[in-house]
Amino acid sequence: MTVFQIKHFFYALVLFSLWACQPQGASSLVEQGGDSPQQLGPKLYKITGSKTLGDVLMPALLDAYLGQLQVEKLEKEHLSAGYLYRWEQAGRKARLELLPKGSQAGFSALVAGQAQMAMASKVIDDSLAKSLAAFKNEQQLLLAYDALRVLVHKEKAEIKELSKLQLGKIFRGEIRDWAEIDLRFSGPIRLYLRNEQSGSFHFVQQILGELGASHKQQENFDYLLQDLANDPNGLAFAPYDLPEGLSISSLAIAGRTAQLRDLQYLFRRPLYLYLDALALKDPFWVDFMAFCQSEEGQKIVAQSGFANLGAPL
Repeated sequence: MTVFQIKHFFYALVLFSLWACQPQGASSLVEQGGDSPQQLGPKLYKITGSKTLGDVLMPALLDAYLGQLQVEKLEKEHLSAGYLYRWEQAGRKARLELLPKGSQAGFSALVAGQAQMAMASKVIDDSLAKSLAAFKNEQQLLLAYDALRVLVHKEKAEIKELSKLQLGKIFRGEIRDWAEIDLRFSGPIRLYLRNEQSGSFHFVQQILGELGASHKQQENFDYLLQDLANDPNGLAFAPYDLPEGLSISSLAIAGRTAQLRDLQYLFRRPLYLYLDALALKDPFWVDFMAFCQSEEGQKIVAQSGFANLGAPL
């Protein structure tokens, strides 16, 4: 039995055990219209949440998964904020919206029944988990690992390392000038961060304390990196996989450089998928969750610039 089959069997058991006891609600996002596939409205699926996962990795996983299902009339439309997939299967139309808006937005959509899956670069807060009816461990899937880099402009490339104490003081606004870090430089330190809808913002804040520094927030990492590349006094947190050609330099933190598989690196983090309880009744999501942790799915994880679950540490 393959890994994919084992995980499919596992989630099928979960589906069966939850069938009779889960509450009904709006989170199925399916239009009902009759008894036959021709009479039923289209199945509606929605994934939202982390842009770290949603920009590259999730589209690649969906492309491979839908291709494996051999659905008919598959179309993929690029939207300003994500992707729209359309297809037909067994005579019934389906559509899936992939709209990355940040981990916090994903959790909120899941709680409100506005999406079946949330992508997250942080663990769901206990308060939000309690808002999900009968939340179970089976609704959380560990997908991959990432390592946030700490970056400066190329003009500060001679600064090779910051301690956790120094970085924390910068983040909290207790160190405000580069001269307090290295006397060869001077100028106000400006932080560039993802916005507060992102899991990245909350992950960094959880490690370093409450934000108190002068800073600028951006909706996505592309804009953030452009800001940093144009600011010799900037400092930013960004994903491990970086575009080429930018005037930026990566710092070691507490003696360790950013490495995806370094368990001791301060900003290494797990990345998750969260599934609505009602979606556990739908074979589409059951199989997709299994596919994400299968050998093929984890190969896509590695190809997308993340650490997969199977490679040795």
